[in-house]
Amino acid sequence: MRSENLSLDQLLLDPNNYRLQDQADFVVCAPDRFHIDRVQAGTLQRMREESIRPLRDSIVSNGFLEIERIVVAPYEHADGKYLVIEGNRRVAALRQIRDEYNAGVDIPQTVVDRFEAVPCLVADDEGQDAYFREAIMGIRHVGGIKEWGGYQSAKLIADLHDQHDLDSTMISQRLGLSVLEVNRRYRAYKALQQMQDDEAFSDYAGAKLYPIFHEAVSLPIVRDWLGWNQNTFSFEDDANRESFYQLITPCQNDAEDGDDAPKISTYSEVRQLRDILPNNEAKASLLQLHQPFVDALTIANRNEISRRWRNEVGEATTALQNIPGLEVEAFDADDIQIIRALVDTAERVLRLNERVAGADHPE
Repeated sequence: MRSENLSLDQLLLDPNNYRLQDQADFVVCAPDRFHIDRVQAGTLQRMREESIRPLRDSIVSNGFLEIERIVVAPYEHADGKYLVIEGNRRVAALRQIRDEYNAGVDIPQTVVDRFEAVPCLVADDEGQDAYFREAIMGIRHVGGIKEWGGYQSAKLIADLHDQHDLDSTMISQRLGLSVLEVNRRYRAYKALQQMQDDEAFSDYAGAKLYPIFHEAVSLPIVRDWLGWNQNTFSFEDDANRESFYQLITPCQNDAEDGDDAPKISTYSEVRQLRDILPNNEAKASLLQLHQPFVDALTIANRNEISRRWRNEVGEATTALQNIPGLEVEAFDADDIQIIRALVDTAERVLRLNERVAGADHPE
């Protein structure tokens, strides 16, 4: 790579930037259209939606630091243009600042000078890896400088695996992740991609569901329930897969106020499937879409709840038995009220038991 100062007009924002791919209306752009004005304008608008304001303010206040060089590559579809590989947010911030300057906003001259001399590193070596672009972004954004969300890093891993034929170990070494985590993110991405290809559920299969799938493929009991095939990287139990999709997408209802929220909407709820799926009664409750998720969880944890109250009552009994006699003699009104409250509660529980038992066994 070589260092060179380039005009802001020579730099093309990447419309397929990984950071933009979790936006709901994202559409892949053909590389030979990157330089079209409306494509660049649309990309800048998308970058603004990614909150570049703090970066814009930092550049105006501190200048565009020489060490923050933009990594670019020659763009083959337009003369004199360079595609930004690393630094799209900074280039977008500079463009926003230039628009403000042209509109009359007072901008420091040192920043204005950068419009015609942006510090860049030009990657034009003939022998560099075909996946150089992905490797650069991965080093900086998978646990790096401006860390991506889970979906973007998983998409990068999938591209390195599927398009550049890198195995998990090679990806792990390049991105600084464990092989286990590389495999988990790849499986999650492929599982989400499978839902995106499902005709009935594709409209709901956005990037926001990635954490759901990341947790699902991490749990053996969920993988087994859905029929995970490690060779095809897909769920092959059709019935259970459809049930899972129904659980994580909005539930239709007959009311006029729209659909109900998904029954499972967080990765922590997916994790609780470990307790629900082994229990047939709890699983049946889970699959009743209009019953609250907490109902299934309560059924699954019923025995644990039963053990818990017995332990807590036992601890209270032991505490009462261990009160020293001298301390009992010194009880004040508050202490006596605490003991009476315990007695009253115990008596109410016993009376409730008698009523329930009487109802179950009438004379």
